[in-house]
Amino acid sequence: MSQQGQIPINPMLPPQNPMATMPMPMHMPLPMPLQIPFSAQDTAPSSGKRRRDDEAPGTAAAPDQSAAKRAKGQDVIFRIVVPSRHIGKVIGKEGHRIQKIREDTKATIKIADAIARHEERVIIISSKDNDEKVTDAEKALEQIAHLILKEDDSSLDASKVTAGHVAANTIRLLIAGSQAGGLIGTSGQNIEKLRDSSGASITVLAPNQLPLCASAHESDRVVQLSGDVPAVMKALEEIGCQLRENPPRQVISISPTYNYAAIRPSQPYLDPTSVDYVTFEMLISETMVGGLIGRCGSNISRIRNESGAMIKVYGGKGEQKHRQIQFGGSAQQVALAKQRVDEYIYSQLIQQTGTQQSAFQR
Repeated sequence: MSQQGQIPINPMLPPQNPMATMPMPMHMPLPMPLQIPFSAQDTAPSSGKRRRDDEAPGTAAAPDQSAAKRAKGQDVIFRIVVPSRHIGKVIGKEGHRIQKIREDTKATIKIADAIARHEERVIIISSKDNDEKVTDAEKALEQIAHLILKEDDSSLDASKVTAGHVAANTIRLLIAGSQAGGLIGTSGQNIEKLRDSSGASITVLAPNQLPLCASAHESDRVVQLSGDVPAVMKALEEIGCQLRENPPRQVISISPTYNYAAIRPSQPYLDPTSVDYVTFEMLISETMVGGLIGRCGSNISRIRNESGAMIKVYGGKGEQKHRQIQFGGSAQQVALAKQRVDEYIYSQLIQQTGTQQSAFQR
């Protein structure tokens, strides 16, 4: 795979001494076509749309322009984060669904093992780049995204999810830190264009919001797409094109690997008297508190150990409809603990909606 910064060989370059090899009248017009790929339009911030569709067939400028950033035949790699509740339907019974995607698209697809129970998993999709408008990896990425979104679209409307929770119809991609800047653009111009053109909500999450399954590269970022299914799929298509045209600087392994040094069984607790100590409070339905705490406190203890945050649940069982939860620790610890609680609440909302629909159908 070529590294960013390499200068491709351009067969259209003129000889080193044109005056000695060709009369002046014949040579003067030659530099004109060489200026076409470097017009102001091509150097403007990318809109996320496929430039190849805008160029006339047979134009020599298209391969030269794309070669400035990537080389034909290099690996195109995407990493999609799959929630644990969806991994089964993506893989299929005895792996038949994921195998069918491999056969249909010819892409290489590898599924990373879960670091812990109920954790998200990363699917690594790769293929060789080619002259086609859509690579095999992009086709596989879109098929996997369709499987993830299929149930969400019919089971829970995004508007029914409480503010602050992960919205339904959400796709999350892992990207290299070197790709995040180009995706966002100067003052957020590129990502704003993507939002406008797709209609989806697009967010590049902060480094401290990485899931555990994303710890293979410390500089990785998560791109989160949410909204109506057509909008999410359109945003995924445009972002996939941008990531293909702007490959990461560092080498991304196509084997599922983790930086286990970054995954610790427990985080040190922060002294409440520290200046970095913050607190956060939220309300949770009484009906969900039991499952959040778990048998003998196993679930909430796992969240405490994983995040390093202090977590307290106030109020007695059955006293009121809602219970207060207080988090304490560093900003990163509190954010991770709240994220785990949000994920639990969202999973319960999904289950409740599915149960209600089943009862209604009877």
